[in-house]
Amino acid sequence: MITLTDKTACCGCRACANSCPKGCIEMRTDEEGFLYPHADPAACVNCGLCEKVCPVLHKPAAYPVRAAYAAKHSAASVQAKSSSGGLFSALADAVLQQGGAVFGAAFDRQWGVAHICVETPAELDRLRRSKYVQSDTGTTFRQAKQLLQQGRTVLFTGTPCQIAGLRNYLGGEYENLLTAELFCHGVPSPAVWQKFLAQNTQKENISAIDFRCKRFGWDASFLNITYKDGSCLPRVPTLLRPVLYAKKGRLFRRFCRLSFGISSLYERPSCHACRFKGLEKMADFTLGDLWGARRTWPSQYDKRGVSALLVNTRKAQEFLQRCAVNKQAVDVQAVAAHNPYLLVSTRPHPNRAEFFARYQTEDFNKLVKKLAPERPLSARLVAAVRKICRLKNRKTGEL
Repeated sequence: MITLTDKTACCGCRACANSCPKGCIEMRTDEEGFLYPHADPAACVNCGLCEKVCPVLHKPAAYPVRAAYAAKHSAASVQAKSSSGGLFSALADAVLQQGGAVFGAAFDRQWGVAHICVETPAELDRLRRSKYVQSDTGTTFRQAKQLLQQGRTVLFTGTPCQIAGLRNYLGGEYENLLTAELFCHGVPSPAVWQKFLAQNTQKENISAIDFRCKRFGWDASFLNITYKDGSCLPRVPTLLRPVLYAKKGRLFRRFCRLSFGISSLYERPSCHACRFKGLEKMADFTLGDLWGARRTWPSQYDKRGVSALLVNTRKAQEFLQRCAVNKQAVDVQAVAAHNPYLLVSTRPHPNRAEFFARYQTEDFNKLVKKLAPERPLSARLVAAVRKICRLKNRKTGEL
């Protein structure tokens, strides 16, 4: 029977609950809003399967990165409505064209995030775009296994720990399974996200949420919420629109201050001790943003978005040839230099415990501003100069 004594040792993937032959493991939400397993000792038969499939206790064999690319969907329209370069859509389209099924994170009716399965191109848009909230995988591991056993091609996307949990649950390799993991900083609390929505929006009137609206370009994106009447948050005073909309995405974000995203203030405890960092990957593909493209790969920079694509298996290399992708090889170490959380876990914010002790009863925006204040402009400029110097030194081989 699985017994949890350290919350950093549970990623909430649900592999244990899905694998229990007696159904005696229930996933319960804790005071921070994260799911953890609770087993019923009276119903448990001590088969040990829940511990066997746990990806933290038993990490699956990793795949070394075979190739790295700057990549984007060959259709500009798909690229524009994706968070980065549209690589997920390219993989998913190819799977659906051969009668397969695609699993990924989607918003539910309450604007929470959960994994679902789609089997038609018309449904695919629900899975596009980043969602900076931990997704509940529900029973999708079981559903994926059933489809694989029927001979269907399956693409399963998620965080590295979710992919590791799926692989352990399946218990073996399937040639008709493709997996794609995300560059993962960490997963924010679903309960904190709901608190943010309740306080900052008219949740019942929301028609769409885009964590990475690219109105000012891919690398100046911002959270945008659209209501059923066509209005949007953040709202911008009419007199300021000519200034803020004149290709000044960062100024726009600073003025509007509507922000919820990856933050060590409210991420899952296991994210601060992640077992899945490094360039030994859990999935066939690893997808993320090609940060640093403007300086390091200027020929690949695209205002509509460009992805970093890591290809980790033979199966992935062969499948990529069928996908609508424009790509150019890049150095994987340079990709990692611009995405440091590929290699290391994020540190918990020093005020994390205080935030969770107060967030349910206090104003979200004021609490975040107090506990995690934005650095002064002078400090940000110094940090930017230092980062540029480090990148230049790394490029020239200097210490």
